[in-house]
Amino acid sequence: MFTMLGIATIGTSFITGAFIQAVQAEPLTKMVAVYSRTQAHGEQLVQSAGAADVPVKTSLAEVLADPAVDIVYIASPNSLHFQQTRAALLAGKHVITEKPAFTNPAQFAEIERILNSRPTQYYFEAARHIHTPNFKRLQQALEGHQVSGAAFSYAKYSSRYDALLAGQTPNIFSPRFAGGALQDLGVYLVYAAVALFGKPLAAHYLPTMLESGVDGGGIGRLDYNGFNVVLRPDKTVESRLPSEIYLGKDTLWTENIAELPSVRLYHGNGEDYTDLGTAQPANGMGPELHDFATIIQDKDRSRFADLLQLSARVNEVLFAMRQDAGIQFPVNVEAVPIDE
Repeated sequence: MFTMLGIATIGTSFITGAFIQAVQAEPLTKMVAVYSRTQAHGEQLVQSAGAADVPVKTSLAEVLADPAVDIVYIASPNSLHFQQTRAALLAGKHVITEKPAFTNPAQFAEIERILNSRPTQYYFEAARHIHTPNFKRLQQALEGHQVSGAAFSYAKYSSRYDALLAGQTPNIFSPRFAGGALQDLGVYLVYAAVALFGKPLAAHYLPTMLESGVDGGGIGRLDYNGFNVVLRPDKTVESRLPSEIYLGKDTLWTENIAELPSVRLYHGNGEDYTDLGTAQPANGMGPELHDFATIIQDKDRSRFADLLQLSARVNEVLFAMRQDAGIQFPVNVEAVPIDE
């Protein structure tokens, strides 16, 4: 017999709405609170997510002190993730932090220290695509094959780019909030590469910088033993380039490595292929939430350790790529002493 895990959310963007819907559809979880700095924004979120009965709180301290809250989901601007994750863990909560979780390895190390002192708590980075059925099909298809290289693309014209062109500085294009294409879209590509091939030997990034001080897009390269992975994130164009993994004469193919609507294995130099994909869930956040809730309910420290290591490696690679490109955020190390 299990007790449903009570979840509170931080953030009022569309992704939080999708997460709330996933919580409501998951038998292991239930919504108990939404935190927003303003009551109006919070109420708008719960209405649009079909969760009008969920209370909106404007005090984060009240949310973290609520015994009904087992898990805190954090989808605030990137630069706020570290302090909010730390506060939630110190309040005794499990935490799901939206990718990219933290901006540098020092922050990650601080979170790991807290987790090491609290062996019954869990932290997860919400990289939804690696939990989906088709990503697992992709992993299975690689078994027994020698990888020759890969090219991953994720380029979407941002809904906030026009505001930037008009002279505003939306959070996602602000160095103050740790924005930019590599952080926002490139994290999907890096997660896929590290989950499929492991941590690279070296990481490089050639950005196209915007006047706001972040990258609008760029070309990345991850170096492995005997092959490279090319990454192309961009928030200033709309691209239909697929993503591919090269297996000598054969090619693993998907329209979009972040969404994985289908997976194909092309044979030789012709158009013949085997369809490896299966139906993806309507809400892509459902599989990751189910995985996280199951790990907590089962007290599965082995699966937790694997995901934590993956999150740490992705954090290291993203940081190395930014360092290679000379992209700096105003605060690179926010780590503070643990006051448990």
